Amino acid sequence: MAMATTGTRMAGGRKQRRHAEAQKQTENIKEVKNVQAGKADVSDCIRQEIESCYRLKMPEDFYHFWKFCEELEPDKPCDALKSSIGLQLVGPYDILSGKHINTNKSKEINFNLHWRFFYDPPEFQTIIIGDSKTQYHMGYFRDVPDQLPVCVGETETQKGCTIYQVGDNIFAAVKLFLIKKLKELTNKKRGGFLKDIDEKLTKTAKQLGYSLEQKSLKVKQRDKKVGFVFFSKLSKL
Repeated sequence: MAMATTGTRMAGGRKQRRHAEAQKQTENIKEVKNVQAGKADVSDCIRQEIESCYRLKMPEDFYHFWKFCEELEPDKPCDALKSSIGLQLVGPYDILSGKHINTNKSKEINFNLHWRFFYDPPEFQTIIIGDSKTQYHMGYFRDVPDQLPVCVGETETQKGCTIYQVGDNIFAAVKLFLIKKLKELTNKKRGGFLKDIDEKLTKTAKQLGYSLEQKSLKVKQRDKKVGFVFFSKLSKL
């Protein structure tokens, strides 16, 4: 009878371990797939125009972040974070805002060079700019041109041109930027304002299913496949 009890316990233990492993695997798959609450409310016509101008596929977080900024500043989404944390949406966001329509030479513009800084590698596509003195900017990084970005990077041209990985989506990148800003602040009133933006951003990202980790499972798995991490100091050509 004792042997039967021991066997039952061992079987039960194996089942529990298998269940725990299966649950962990399911959670990992969810993070890698980055399950989102549907497509952002941006017309297919505008999506096609952006992809036509840049000849690049844009990830859904690009459009979701635009809708988030629209909620903060309906009239000027590109400037929604400018006065608060000094960030401005640029590059492909200029097409979303319709700025390219007002340019007479819009047909002659090489959009792949639009907001590209001198030392940026071709894999890097600027989407957000910051301090003009240091030429701070964030952008999508692609391993393959006709595929979606593998992550978001940040760099400052006047500080060595090093590109740092800051998440696999814009929400994560801006979240990390906000955290740094909050640590630097001494003004309590301003700190409260930034915390409010941080809470809104965090809530929206979680609702949409975006990871806010600097190095998500998706990026870790990518690094294992390629065998090296590409975000190291870039040489100035």
